[in-house]
Amino acid sequence: MISYLRGTVLNLDEASVVIDVGGVGYEVVLPAIQAKALRTRLYREGEGRPPEGQEVALWTYYHVAERQPRPLLIGFQDRQDREFFELLLSVAEIGPTLAARSMTVAVCDYAGAIERRDVRTLGTLPGIGKRKAEQIVASLKGKALPFALLPPPEIEDVPEAVEDDFASDVVAVLTGLGRRPSEAVQMVEAARKRRPDIADAQSLLEEILRGEQGP
Repeated sequence: MISYLRGTVLNLDEASVVIDVGGVGYEVVLPAIQAKALRTRLYREGEGRPPEGQEVALWTYYHVAERQPRPLLIGFQDRQDREFFELLLSVAEIGPTLAARSMTVAVCDYAGAIERRDVRTLGTLPGIGKRKAEQIVASLKGKALPFALLPPPEIEDVPEAVEDDFASDVVAVLTGLGRRPSEAVQMVEAARKRRPDIADAQSLLEEILRGEQGP
């Protein structure tokens, strides 16, 4: 079972992250709140650089089902967040996909709603509804209290430059050609410093190749 991963980000979007661990790319599904928190952290640690090429560590939940076409890895920044996710799985009819989909709010807020018996708030979470919300409260009231005391994740609006799709595409091309992710990111940054007017992947890749060839 895979319970923890540390490696380099190859790609990060709103629903998943691909991590290079020793040359193997692991696709990890991210609950919405986890994806936002991870993007914020990488933006801060990378001082505004794209997440591709940065190091990341995630606690993971590994799931395999008979009718599932491939194994599923779900990632969390903190072990307590994964433990809360596993607590949700103890509720009847709550499987890994649904539990992950419902985690659009901070764990402390999710757990707090359970402890307050706030069925209305829980029922608005994706895939939950009133009946499942009542099941969650009936099953987890009293068990969710430690998670309600956790601090909320730090989340901020990441500048558009960090979500630059064409630059991320070029990083992916370079890593596919054998460059290390960190090296690929540095090549992209150097090319954009030389040509800040570049606005598409093809022009950016051509500028990188020109830089490699020298004057």
